[in-house]
Amino acid sequence: MTGGGRDGFGEELADFRARVRELEGVRGLPPDRRLRALDAALTELRYAADVLGPRHDELARRTRAGADRQEEQLLRALFQRLPLPVALLDRDGAIRRLNQGAARLLGVGAGYATGRSLGAFLQPADRPALRTQAAAVARGDGDRSIVVDLVPADGAPGDRRQLTLVALRPPGETHHAVLTVFQAPGHGAPPPRPAAAAHGACDDARRALSEATRETLLLDTLDEVTAALLTAGTREPEAVLEAVTRALRGPIADWAIADLVAGDGTLRRVAVAAPAAAGGDGAAAAVLAQDPASCPVVVEAAAGGVVTVRVRPEDAACFGHDEEGTALIARAAVASLVCLPVRRRADAEPAAVLTLFRTGEPGGPGPFSMPEAGVLERVARHTGLALGPPLSSRP
Repeated sequence: MTGGGRDGFGEELADFRARVRELEGVRGLPPDRRLRALDAALTELRYAADVLGPRHDELARRTRAGADRQEEQLLRALFQRLPLPVALLDRDGAIRRLNQGAARLLGVGAGYATGRSLGAFLQPADRPALRTQAAAVARGDGDRSIVVDLVPADGAPGDRRQLTLVALRPPGETHHAVLTVFQAPGHGAPPPRPAAAAHGACDDARRALSEATRETLLLDTLDEVTAALLTAGTREPEAVLEAVTRALRGPIADWAIADLVAGDGTLRRVAVAAPAAAGGDGAAAAVLAQDPASCPVVVEAAAGGVVTVRVRPEDAACFGHDEEGTALIARAAVASLVCLPVRRRADAEPAAVLTLFRTGEPGGPGPFSMPEAGVLERVARHTGLALGPPLSSRP
């Protein structure tokens, strides 16, 4: 048999037609001499049915697949070059694909964002609305439009955007995806972008300033905590932790929360340092009144000594709920958190847990980074050294 491509199939088909023409010539022979020609004709029919037919179908399938791939490549190129930020979501709001504009807007790489919920990049209050509207669009209930607030990235000012959600059925799939377009509220196309060279220079300057600011912030944090520990005047755990939370709130965190661990593992909240606005709306009181045993990240840090860093936490229940069932992460508008075990010695069980929140306010330091978490681990170590003797089990 000749090659398996289109040229090979053409050669086989030409040979087949030549043999058929030869068989047509036996029609003028006497009937007793046509029997062998009939056997040959049946062989050619079987060859056409068993070989040429499937080969033709396979080539047609490959041709269609090649056309589909070319069309898909064109659609992907068009998607990436759209002048507006665009995302393709699953029915549950998970990101399947971002174009370059959307990746810049969200402050992440497209590969990092894939599979994450788009709600993780929104303020907590806007996440339920996004999930509901995306599910409605995917069901075929019509296009939707909502206005949301994005979580600031790397200290950049927050951004309010109008999301237009449109149902789209990708080739070869049975369910709708959700095409999401980001626009300024009440406007069409965003203002033109600056020239590429100027844009890159501005980004470099902003990045250098951000790194210098972050280093200064970490030095200030270490200085504030060291001063608080040296001037506490006591080694009572409650007093030490209260002093540390006061020192941490402001320079590096919007909230600082401390929980003590008794000898039997019982957790007790002893200090909450919160923004002034949190006192007015009762959020600080709700966090202080919470049983830390109902707070998963605190329990994990106390039991396993694990440092937890979460940026745009998708699980709203990770810090538990208030008495009315509202997630405290949402109530405190948390954009990033870090949870740190505090040990009296490096080989000891955690004696306390420090939890820090950032709310993502415009102009703030942005989400917690791994270098910051490393410095905060030192803060937790110094705090553990300043604690008094181990706590006995509470009666």
